[in-house]
Amino acid sequence: MEFKAFFAIFIKHKKIFWEIIGGCLVCGVAFFLLQKPSFESIITLNVTRSGTQQTSEYTYDDFYRLQADERFADTVVQWIKSPFFVSQMQGVRGKLQAKRLSSQVITVTYLTDAEKLSSVVAQQLITMLNTESQKLNEKQNHKDWFVVIGTLPVTKDHTFSLLFLLIFSSAVGFFVAFWTVLFIQYTKEPN
Repeated sequence: MEFKAFFAIFIKHKKIFWEIIGGCLVCGVAFFLLQKPSFESIITLNVTRSGTQQTSEYTYDDFYRLQADERFADTVVQWIKSPFFVSQMQGVRGKLQAKRLSSQVITVTYLTDAEKLSSVVAQQLITMLNTESQKLNEKQNHKDWFVVIGTLPVTKDHTFSLLFLLIFSSAVGFFVAFWTVLFIQYTKEPN
């Protein structure tokens, strides 16, 4: 088939072609107007000790302290990912995503419906982590047990922009319209 004949198919069905693209654009604008506000927050947690271990027989080496902090940081990451923690966090949409960046540093990412909720969730998370940590220390009662220190959350808008939705919906509309016109041409029209 020559390009002119192929182009003539789209000229013949231009109304359907543009209606499909227009419908997809309307859907994109409707999605933009109806989407719920969403804010992504990231907090940084630091796993450390509340004191130092004093012993006359052994000089405490900071390497072993960092190694212990690293192991406990892995535990904290698993706590954050657990269904129990997610169910206890009020104001969080979806899951908490936690990742250990170094021996002691963990980042936690979560979504909220309001920007004001991000600080509340961060404080709630830090309190819960320290409570769980202290539960592990109830029988031993070491002064040098682990504590979790957190920063204020960095929050940004997580909703889709109108420009992104218009580009995405027009691309989807073009794809659907292109194949719809070809389907109509080759099924309904005699060759």
